[in-house]
Amino acid sequence: MNGRLGRRYARALVELAREDGTLDACGDELVRARAAFDEPRLRPLLLSPVIDPSARLQTARAVIAALGLSEKVSNLLSLLAERERLLILPDVVRAYETQVDEVLGRARITIRSAVPLGAGERSQLLELARRLTGRREVIATTEIDPELLGGVVLDMGGTVYDGSVRTQLARLGKEMAEGGA
Repeated sequence: MNGRLGRRYARALVELAREDGTLDACGDELVRARAAFDEPRLRPLLLSPVIDPSARLQTARAVIAALGLSEKVSNLLSLLAERERLLILPDVVRAYETQVDEVLGRARITIRSAVPLGAGERSQLLELARRLTGRREVIATTEIDPELLGGVVLDMGGTVYDGSVRTQLARLGKEMAEGGA
């Protein structure tokens, strides 16, 4: 249910941001707000049912004001706070990013590798992702995972291309075990 509700709030913000061309700026503000509201000392204060609702709302509004956000994003966050729905903010952010990516025709991918990639390798992987997704723009997040041993793993919206040495070794071990049976 939170996912569906998050998508509804995100859709409303996408429409408003689309009107004045602030899709990416609003997305950046949402990410900043999510980080602020996820702060370990603040989170319990804003989400605890033990704390008086008016005190929670007042605190949320103070945080929103301190972040210096646009009116659109501030209004959305205030609405979430008033309705005691700040808990779904991560769902709103995810849904917003997904919807904006659709509007702008871009794809988000995650590249995991055992060691940092060079510029040439990264460029080749981005070009491969463009061809595989059919999108002209690809936003890549890179992660270092020493357990891969070598190679890379591309995650493109849930479709995973695993070219890691670890997976190749596991596959080889399985084939050898099956061959011996």
